[in-house]
Amino acid sequence: MSRNLKRNDVVDDLAQSYHNNNVWEAIKTLVNGGTDSSRLLELYYWSQEPGIVELVRAYLEMNERTRLTVGNFMLTTHPQTIVAALDSEGRLVLSRPDPGNSRPDKQRTASRA
Repeated sequence: MSRNLKRNDVVDDLAQSYHNNNVWEAIKTLVNGGTDSSRLLELYYWSQEPGIVELVRAYLEMNERTRLTVGNFMLTTHPQTIVAALDSEGRLVLSRPDPGNSRPDKQRTASRA
């Protein structure tokens, strides 16, 4: 039994080492691949926001149509003007108080999505 445990420990160590090597390779590729370092620092900064990783994962797990609809809404609206509410059936309703508050500078980007 103890021999089996030691073997499992070796397998776990190898798996962890492989994972760590892949992470370091990804980091090296990002840094050396011509990526703007300020963008990497910004990504790191945002990744430290509580709940942001879970929020991004939830967004990416949405079906494509929903993701595009939410994405287009967010890109064509001033975020500070968005009002969120649940209707009587438990549906999330996002709205903007005044359609004049749309972001024309972002509409072209959203339409390409």
